[in-house]
Amino acid sequence: MSYPSNPQPTRPTSTRWFLSLVTVSLGGYLLVLSLGGQFIQLFTGMRFEISLGVLLVLQLLFALAVVAFGFFVAPAPLPRRVIAKVIIVGAVIIVAILQAVRLSIGFGPASVFFGFTFADVFVMLTLALGAGWLVVRSRPAIAYAFLALIAVVALVHWAMVVNGVDSAAAQLVMLILSALVVAGIGWGGVIASRMVGSPSSGGPRAPVQQYAHQQPQQHNSPAQLQSPYTQQNDRPAERGPVI
Repeated sequence: MSYPSNPQPTRPTSTRWFLSLVTVSLGGYLLVLSLGGQFIQLFTGMRFEISLGVLLVLQLLFALAVVAFGFFVAPAPLPRRVIAKVIIVGAVIIVAILQAVRLSIGFGPASVFFGFTFADVFVMLTLALGAGWLVVRSRPAIAYAFLALIAVVALVHWAMVVNGVDSAAAQLVMLILSALVVAGIGWGGVIASRMVGSPSSGGPRAPVQQYAHQQPQQHNSPAQLQSPYTQQNDRPAERGPVI
C-alpha cells in the first residue's frame, strides 16, 4: 500500500520567512532610532526648520514601511499580517503621543511609570514587534506569556537612568537588550508550539509512526518506499534559523 501523495514544502517558503524576519528586524531598528531621536521633539514646541521636520517625519514613515513590508512578505494568512501591522502602527502612535505629553506637560506622580512603560520607546516597540511576530507565526495562546520578558527591558532601562549611566552607553545596551528580548519571545513561540503540538511546529510524530507499523508488509516499488509524509516535514522553517 502506498501513502497518498502530499505537496512537499518548497524552499521559497522558508526563504520568505527568513526575509520577513530580517526585514522586520531592520525596520524595528529604524523605528527605535527614529522615535528615540529628534522626532518626538516636534511635538514639544521647539523651533525646527521645515525641512528638518519633513525629514524626521519621512524617516519615521520609511521605518514603518520597512516593518510593514517585512510582515507583508511573510507566507502567513492575510488577516494575521494585517493584525501585525496594526499592532506596530498602534505602538508607534501611543509612544509618540505619550512621549510628547511627557516632555511637555508631564504625567505628574505617574511620570516615572509612564516614562519606563507605555512612553518608553524600547519597551513599546519591543513588545509590539514580539507580539506582531507571534501573530504572524500563528503561535498558540500560551506563547504570548513570553511577552512578560518585556519587564526586563523596562527594569534595566530604569536602573540605568537611576544610576546615571551615560546616554550613549545606555542606548547601546538597550538596543542589544531589546533585540535579545524580541528573539527570546520568538523562540518562546517555537517552544510553546512544540509543547502543545500545534500544526505550525509539525505536531507529534508518534501517531504517524504507529499508523505506519499497522500497515501490512508489502513489496513496494522504489518510488513507493519513500518516507511517509508527516506534518513534521511540512514546515522546514521551524527547524531552520527562522523563529
